[in-house]
Amino acid sequence: MLDRSLRALSALGIAWIFALMLLVGADIVSRFVFNSPISGVAEIAGFSVIAITFLQLPAAVHSGRLARADLVLQRIRVQSPGAARAIERVFALLGALVFLAIIWAAVSGLGHAWRTNDQFGAQGVFTFPKWPIWLLVLTGSAGAVAAFAVQVVRGPPSAVGSGARHGEL
Repeated sequence: MLDRSLRALSALGIAWIFALMLLVGADIVSRFVFNSPISGVAEIAGFSVIAITFLQLPAAVHSGRLARADLVLQRIRVQSPGAARAIERVFALLGALVFLAIIWAAVSGLGHAWRTNDQFGAQGVFTFPKWPIWLLVLTGSAGAVAAFAVQVVRGPPSAVGSGARHGEL
């Protein structure tokens, strides 16, 4: 169930990237061919970075593809695989705690944006409510907490033989 949910979030992020590429391309064509840019493209691109990051982050955590420097950990793994797995679990626990803190902040931000109808963008040109972005941050952070929690319990993806290091989710 977790795999399917995280894949769905990642797929939504991929679709968002594709749609953003089309929008930026259409804006470029509209700007140079018709001398009429599409309103709000810069604002949409700005909040899209946040949305795409939080949509794709949980799958990256779950599959063991979260970017990190692990030169020291590789050396420890050669000397003591058990110690390396323990360090990986501590890393996962710390990751879960960080994303729990983000959830705490996102709940507050979502509530504020919902109550006040807080807007993102240029007033009178293009605005968008902030609460959907807060909702995506909250959803992505919850997915990351779940993925890290699995790693705390089972160990890193490479240790449980999931094949996730080879691009499988």
